[in-house]
Amino acid sequence: MTTELEANRRRLTFSTHGSGREGSIDVLVDGNRIWSTMPGTASEKGKVTLRWPKALVPYLSGLGTIEVRDSSSGKLLATSSVRFGRSASPVEVRDARGRWLVVNKWQRMSPALEGNSRVRELLVVDAARLTTDLQTLGYKVYITGGSLLGAVRTGEILPHDDDIDLAVLLPAEHPSDLSLASFRMEDELEGLGYRVMRHSTAHLQVHFSGSADESAYYIDIFSGFFRDGIFCQPFHVRTPMERSSIVPTTTMSLGGEALPAPAVPGDWLAACYGPDWETPDPSFRFETPPETRRRFENWFGTLNTHRDYWHDVHAASDTPALVDGDAAHLRALSRHLPRNAPVVDLGCGTGVATTVIAQHGHRAVGVDFSARALDVAKENTAVPIDWQLINLADRRRMLEFGVELVKTGLPWHFNLNHVLEGLTGDGRESVFRCLRLALADEAFAFATVDTNYLSRKFEEGNPQTWHLPQKTLRDEARRHGLVVETLSTGQRCTPYGRRRTATVMLRRTRPADSPALPEKNRAPMRRLFSRIFARIAPEHAANRAVMNKAESEGGIAELVRSYEREVRELRAEVDEVRKDSLRIAELYDLVFERLRDGNP
Repeated sequence: MTTELEANRRRLTFSTHGSGREGSIDVLVDGNRIWSTMPGTASEKGKVTLRWPKALVPYLSGLGTIEVRDSSSGKLLATSSVRFGRSASPVEVRDARGRWLVVNKWQRMSPALEGNSRVRELLVVDAARLTTDLQTLGYKVYITGGSLLGAVRTGEILPHDDDIDLAVLLPAEHPSDLSLASFRMEDELEGLGYRVMRHSTAHLQVHFSGSADESAYYIDIFSGFFRDGIFCQPFHVRTPMERSSIVPTTTMSLGGEALPAPAVPGDWLAACYGPDWETPDPSFRFETPPETRRRFENWFGTLNTHRDYWHDVHAASDTPALVDGDAAHLRALSRHLPRNAPVVDLGCGTGVATTVIAQHGHRAVGVDFSARALDVAKENTAVPIDWQLINLADRRRMLEFGVELVKTGLPWHFNLNHVLEGLTGDGRESVFRCLRLALADEAFAFATVDTNYLSRKFEEGNPQTWHLPQKTLRDEARRHGLVVETLSTGQRCTPYGRRRTATVMLRRTRPADSPALPEKNRAPMRRLFSRIFARIAPEHAANRAVMNKAESEGGIAELVRSYEREVRELRAEVDEVRKDSLRIAELYDLVFERLRDGNP
């Protein structure tokens, strides 16, 4: 029995006729699925009310027939014709390329593969080729995640899935060794011609570009390993498991292609999705235990902060254009650039500014971490530009990119138009290290940043609302051997209010720009020597510290407070050691690659 439903741009309400129901539901518009979710508990009147996902709301405009169906059986539960707002046009939940979108498991809008048989076919064919290449390279690879779930249930990609998940079982246990193995795998895949993007030192993503009529798609590769009898596979799985549950791998069919799978698929699926993994739930969302998330993020970091946000921004339009302030930034850059100077546009997005730079006779390189943005850039650019898929937060890749620029022997200049304020501190550190390496004495980086923010408009998950004060910029740049010169200040209008801006020039620090170290900044060196003494003679150092504190501070309460401060400092040091270990692994791998290639 079906019922009418009610819907507006805030919520969806339908009746259950007083009977409770279990399992997920699909919500469709004009026959196209847009969302899958768990209905929750009905009210006393048998009504179920659901709030629309935030990412879906902007598309709810116009007329459409809404249907609610049981995800498992497809049974129609409720339906009605609905008008959202005043528009009489059909509801179109599509991106700028006309692809139908659905709310995915991350609560983002992504192209629906269930109605695109051609892309699904290409996806499994490329997955088969990629697994074969990985096996040839000596990796124990297997399908995982939703791909394994689909293979077990139906032998097909799950209707609500938008990629294929692979994993490789690595023999290493220590995070640094695992990171090095992942770096080597990345280099090997790039050597075979794959376009690889790194999400962490245990997660790679291989991108494939679709044609004008086809969606771009990707394949994830996660690192799996055993540590003290615990099977780990970032970002979610960490559980006791026998090695025999994973290897030797078996073979399963997915979309007509034979792909390697874990030896006991059910063991892996139970570890990831829980004991009820056999019950279909398109609305499933990962809830990673805090201790698991903490370990994986500390061991392997995370380099995909806000990648999804920018991907969605760039997917929303195929007709990119300059926004307020961009033209002024480019005019100022043009006044300072030498004639025909080569320019790297970091964080180029859809390449509007990069194209303008190239049209003015400069050799241009556009760098961004959104594959979708670069695809749009290529489609809308007629001038020759070198487009590079690089994550600015990936320190190793940015150092490697800097080496590539230095090897050209050219005085590269850099453009960073509203990029630095949209990065985390670690991301800016990666950029500054690259600039320090690649900038020649006469070259510069040209940047415009928002220096203020409006508290009522600020969103932690929206980097376009962030800001970077000039003092913070100068302090961070100075720590990496860069000096900042402010050229001008101004304002610009944005969807998040009027913002104050600063246009600056960054250059490598010359000896005259480096003042003597103030006395107050020598304290960290003294603390370093104290820590070295504590490691060489820990008992003597501890006894001396206790006696000194007791004599000078004269009280147990103050001594306890000082111990609390030391604990906080030690925790900070542990995090520094983790970062340093990762840096050592990155630099070791970079040096190894240079030596292997016969380069100094």
